[in-house]
Amino acid sequence: MNVKFIFVYMVFFVLVGCASSPYQQTVDDYVSVYPKISLGMSKEDVVKILSPSQQKLSNTDIKQPDMYKKNGVNVEILYFRSGWNSDGLTTDDEFTPYIFNDGKLVAVGWQTLGGAKSQGQARSNNTNTTIIYPRGFMMY
Repeated sequence: MNVKFIFVYMVFFVLVGCASSPYQQTVDDYVSVYPKISLGMSKEDVVKILSPSQQKLSNTDIKQPDMYKKNGVNVEILYFRSGWNSDGLTTDDEFTPYIFNDGKLVAVGWQTLGGAKSQGQARSNNTNTTIIYPRGFMMY
């Protein structure tokens, strides 16, 4: 193999490996802007502040809002990606819910909603399997 080819090949993989994922970039952007949010803000103001942090996500990576009416109050819950696990799953714990009553921010976070319904799973690299043989079984 040509030494020049090997060098270019190695540089390519170093550069690809250094590029962060759109998920991590989104989380970094979110972390830099979410402190600007406070209870009582309008939905429009919150969206104006947080939406730019979510621009790198595709439509399938965005958690759709929930809307309902309770005791005559319009409740809307918007979710913004605020975390990321490299487990290949998109789960509730990777988002922060923002809860609005009649267009005003009244709560932030899963505690108000009773906790995230789905959570990422740690992956184990352990591929060992324990095999239990019945008594008297002989392996040759």
